[in-house]
Amino acid sequence: MMALFYRSFPRFVAVISIAVAGGLAATTPAPAHGGQCENQQVMVALTADRAAPRYRLATWLCTPERPTSAVQVLMSGFTYDHHYWTVASPGRRSYVQSAIAAGYAVLYVDRIGVGGSDRPPAQLVTADTEAYVAHQLVSRLRADRYRTVVAVGHSYGSLIWAAAAYHYDDVDALVLTGYLHATDVPTQLMIRDHLRPAPGAPEGYLTQAANFRRRAYLHPPGLVDGMADADERLRTTGTTGELMSLKKLADPTYTSRVRRPVLLQLGASDLLFCNAANGLSCAEPADLCAREKALYPQAALSATVVRDAGHSIQLHRSAVRASETALDWIDHTLGRGPYPRAVLDCR
Repeated sequence: MMALFYRSFPRFVAVISIAVAGGLAATTPAPAHGGQCENQQVMVALTADRAAPRYRLATWLCTPERPTSAVQVLMSGFTYDHHYWTVASPGRRSYVQSAIAAGYAVLYVDRIGVGGSDRPPAQLVTADTEAYVAHQLVSRLRADRYRTVVAVGHSYGSLIWAAAAYHYDDVDALVLTGYLHATDVPTQLMIRDHLRPAPGAPEGYLTQAANFRRRAYLHPPGLVDGMADADERLRTTGTTGELMSLKKLADPTYTSRVRRPVLLQLGASDLLFCNAANGLSCAEPADLCAREKALYPQAALSATVVRDAGHSIQLHRSAVRASETALDWIDHTLGRGPYPRAVLDCR
């Protein structure tokens, strides 16, 4: 029951938009598209050792107006927290709002080490330990009323889900956004060179240099006014353990064991993964299939490309269309709708 999943905390409706300079508004839907979001603190461990310390994980469980047995679990990328999934410009839905409106329950979190969650020693926060955290969340959701669990990740969050699929194989489908195996090395090095110790954070916690993210993660022609400032305000921390885990982006070990349907979604102007001059084309879904199909030998792989978007897809004008495509693919994968036109089956 839910008592097994959550400690008891006051119930409130989650903030779905954020206030930033440049015209974005703060709103608090009540309820969000007929649903309701509950903020709870979940106690998790980083390993299965019974003596392992337990840490608080900030989570938000949103339920649609009609009861459902299907839930999506969202994981953000390196130096992002849950706001990546809830940010929205006026008149546009966030990913969370879109998923709730489509009839899904949604669990989104501040990953261990960011936002309202605890900060363990930096070297302990890795893709493998965060995969174990994800596994605990999935197990507890299944112990409640959710028979179907869909993993949705962005960037490093997608790496966490790949690691979780490798170790636990306990979700029904995966939407991996901002995640391919081959990276553009100059961009990768530029990102690493702009990491700094995070002020006021424990040793080994890092963040990006001020005003750097717009250079690496965003595609300015595709931005709503003020969203670059929003992204700067969303900047949070990563750990040295996570930084070491990012080396596994190029390693196909995790994805070699994925046995569930996978959707790869990438911004066409993602500087981290796309550079046609270096043989890293992202122009069409067929390019993603050609690059990734052999690295998912046991999975039914699909791919889609988001036009006018950089690495952080949800911060671009095309985010709503990207969310709708991902949700249409989830609907189809769960037997609820037709195959979406914007998605290519990699078979």
